[in-house]
Amino acid sequence: MRKKKCYIISNRLPFSYDKKLNKLIAGSGGLVTALSGVDINYDFIWAGSVSDSETKSKIEKLNVLNNKDKFKYLPINIPDTLYSSYYNSFCNDVLWPLLHYQSELVKFSSFHWESYLKVNIIFAEKLSKVLQKGDIIWIHDFHFFMLPELLRMEKQNIKIGFFLHIPFPSSEIFKQLPVREQILNSLLKSDLIGFHDIAYLRHFTTSTSSILGIPSELLSIEYNGHIANLGVFPVSIDTHAFKIKSQLKTTNKYHMKYTEAKTGMKVILGIDRLDYIKGLPLKLKMFRTFLRKNPQYVEKLQLIQVAVPTRQEVQDYIKLKEEVDLLIGQINGEFSTAIYTPIKYIYKSLNIHELLALYQSSDMLYVSSKRDGMNLVCLEYLAAQNPSNPGVVILSEFAGASSTLSHALKVNPWDYKDISESIICALEMSMSEKINRHSTMLKFLESYTASDWASSFLTALEKNTIEVQHKKVINLNTAAEKRKLLRSISGKDITLILDYDGTLVPIAKKPELAVIDNKSNKLIKKISKKYGIDLIILSGRDSKFLTEQFRDIDKVSLASEHGSKFLHHSSKRWKNLTNSKSHIWYKQALVIFETFTKRTPGSFIEKKENSIAWHYRLAPNEFGVFQSRKLLMELEEGLSNSPVTVGEGKKIVEVKANEANKGNFINWYKSTNYYLENSIVIAIGDDLTDEDMFSMISNNGVSIKIGKEFTHANYRLDYQSDLIEFLNTNLLSIT
Repeated sequence: MRKKKCYIISNRLPFSYDKKLNKLIAGSGGLVTALSGVDINYDFIWAGSVSDSETKSKIEKLNVLNNKDKFKYLPINIPDTLYSSYYNSFCNDVLWPLLHYQSELVKFSSFHWESYLKVNIIFAEKLSKVLQKGDIIWIHDFHFFMLPELLRMEKQNIKIGFFLHIPFPSSEIFKQLPVREQILNSLLKSDLIGFHDIAYLRHFTTSTSSILGIPSELLSIEYNGHIANLGVFPVSIDTHAFKIKSQLKTTNKYHMKYTEAKTGMKVILGIDRLDYIKGLPLKLKMFRTFLRKNPQYVEKLQLIQVAVPTRQEVQDYIKLKEEVDLLIGQINGEFSTAIYTPIKYIYKSLNIHELLALYQSSDMLYVSSKRDGMNLVCLEYLAAQNPSNPGVVILSEFAGASSTLSHALKVNPWDYKDISESIICALEMSMSEKINRHSTMLKFLESYTASDWASSFLTALEKNTIEVQHKKVINLNTAAEKRKLLRSISGKDITLILDYDGTLVPIAKKPELAVIDNKSNKLIKKISKKYGIDLIILSGRDSKFLTEQFRDIDKVSLASEHGSKFLHHSSKRWKNLTNSKSHIWYKQALVIFETFTKRTPGSFIEKKENSIAWHYRLAPNEFGVFQSRKLLMELEEGLSNSPVTVGEGKKIVEVKANEANKGNFINWYKSTNYYLENSIVIAIGDDLTDEDMFSMISNNGVSIKIGKEFTHANYRLDYQSDLIEFLNTNLLSIT
């Protein structure tokens, strides 16, 4: 039987040719590491571009290398002039700034778009000659937006996956691209489209809806008879390798040198490419403001900023370097003394040992990205720390890593007050809190590595159709499947997490009408008293409403506003789990909601502490749906620089603080002392907000979807009324 082939498509092959040494230098980037650890029985063929000047020498070397490496290589020759137009003038001067919300830097021309298209065509033609039935294509990043459609025109019986390593912007930003329809049409020819963060996925579905007029189920889009599945796959690092390298002798030598140079000062570390998306001027201005307003830290706090050179010949980057150089000169001139320089600036790439030593010797890392697909620096920083004396991560809300690093101090890089408070918090943080924050995040990185990321994407791509994914969702309305599930959890402690609206109670026309009835109330009391069950109601409702509904039940914990506030049953006070400041965005969002409420009969606003919901269940159906589409786009545009998530549920549109996420809540709860260690988590819900918690526990818990819509849950109950019987008759019988 023929072994299945998986083609990895990237802009460049994972090595460089050293002309002086006349040899290939193997790459060690994240994608190489991730794929090297994948335990899937594929033949991996890596396709990437080579230039006129490199082709001959590289191909000769590749013939030898192919027999030794995990990968075989397919070099694709792109003429130098064409490559420059495609890569420098379209990828870097159009797509890169636009997708990072820097649309004022976009330099679009039809000529360079044609070059971009030509390179995608060359790749498609070369690949079509070697592709066979059943082969898998994994396309990486914005360099090949047009490749899915071009391949699909030639080959119908292959599986195409596309992963975007950078942000997908709000629909109002993406609309500015003249070739927006062509790119979306092409991407929808993929079988699976992956993103780092659910916010990027939502932006994508809003774009397909507003630009192409295609409705989306968030997890899939059906278009012209083809189903494109969508998924969130946050990239990770090779945690084990970073930990080992952090302990090597060479690293320790640098570490000792850097520690001695601190001379008692505290150090903020910044490691960034000198790119406008990284927010270096914001970081420098913040540090200047901090020292001006907190003079007691002069001579006690230093910023070490490493700026890795990139695109040094491009005018926008030249201007950025000049701005950074000027700011550093001004700040050092203002605060330097005979024994103190506030900013130590390193403008070069560092070897891995120097980098790890800097991670270890600093007291905190500050990532100030204005936009960042993921940002792996903060993950590397965590892996390099001494677990008994770790540093603190201060992380921009606009880096993709903010959705996975639950215990970082998250900030808005434009909010100097917010950042100053976080720096002081890090400086004054107790060692026990530092250790707790670090150990929780490190545990996540140890259990979810770069290879886990690659494996999860490829596994999802293998099972890429809606029909296959529906088969994975087991229907608990059959007695046999109920028995199987109950046997698998029998005798175990259970953390039972229940959504409220549409799950514990039926959906009501108005939120205040959805009150718990006597039958369900008695059931919740019964469950809460059962030994071995830790019961949590996790809802989008506010804390006042939930407190009122469950006021006579002693042992039920409550999580309101999608998990941004929490009340443990043993406590009398609600705990706010948000880091972001709602006043930054709340008033602006409320004005937008009020405008649409005036325009839409029957709609109304539900205001909460960390979120606002707009209900249109009572509005004329078609007009309500139309208005909800427009409202989503306006919120996406108006709040694009705010620490919020814009989303929709069943007949609602909602804006909520980034921390108001049911998946993040479960991650947080499992790191607390409340959590019954080694208990099995059973999460039950009915709408899109519950998909966040289903995704969080999909591999190590039980997730149950109420309803027939597409889901990431592994079980399903068809109707809300089925839940009461399942809990009462089945779940309580086994504990």
